[in-house]
Amino acid sequence: MLKNNELDLDKVYERYWQTRFELCKRSFLKENIPFHIVNNGAEVKDFIRQFITDRPEIKNITFSDGVTLYQLDLFEWVQKEFTQKRGYKVTQPLKRTESGQYAAFGEQPEGKMNIPYEEWKKLDYNFYQALRESLLSDLLIISANAITMNGEIVSIDGIGNRVAGMIFGPLYVICIVGRNKIVPDIESAVERIQNYAAPLTYLRHNIKHWTELKDLSCIEKGICSKCKKPDSSCRNLVIIRGQIKKHQDRIHLIMVNQDLGF
Repeated sequence: MLKNNELDLDKVYERYWQTRFELCKRSFLKENIPFHIVNNGAEVKDFIRQFITDRPEIKNITFSDGVTLYQLDLFEWVQKEFTQKRGYKVTQPLKRTESGQYAAFGEQPEGKMNIPYEEWKKLDYNFYQALRESLLSDLLIISANAITMNGEIVSIDGIGNRVAGMIFGPLYVICIVGRNKIVPDIESAVERIQNYAAPLTYLRHNIKHWTELKDLSCIEKGICSKCKKPDSSCRNLVIIRGQIKKHQDRIHLIMVNQDLGF
């Protein structure tokens, strides 16, 4: 009988991820982006609580949409922790109903956004205004599509509200990513997003909202063809390559030692 259980790979994975975390941390710190390594959702919440407590100028907190944030149960927790207990203003423009649809449009039959156009147009205006207002929040809590081992944050967005807030607007940004988002470089990041994260995001949105899926090559053929079809969400590619030193406290990156999001 073997002394070592060949299926016990915990130490192997631990060494693998710790090495990558340290390489990433070194690169991000060089680019003036604080890099924090945590193990789980509880430690993420501890970090956010302390971060806000240490910065009394934060009174208005907003979220972007993202599977990672749902998996960590941050929406409900922040509302309870900072609105109910401390009186902070917490907004979530992209809040969803229990069935996963956008709350701004009301509960609709799954897969069917069957609101009359004029009603949809009015709701969409209010929805868009809420997105604009979120850019003036004190703290934006968000995720990203990929981070590189060279110290870059890479995201693709359809409307642009998510990537806009990361660049400018909110006083502070906490960007939370799982270890599965780590890639070697920008080219690998874009490939990962276009061929994996974007198709899954498209399916996530459309299965809940629309009657049918459009003919996008990333869905139908399994590979990105760099299409420019109206329904493509690959509209705005943003690469954050660091922060100027005077603003090095603005964006903080939290690396969670778990696979999270797309």
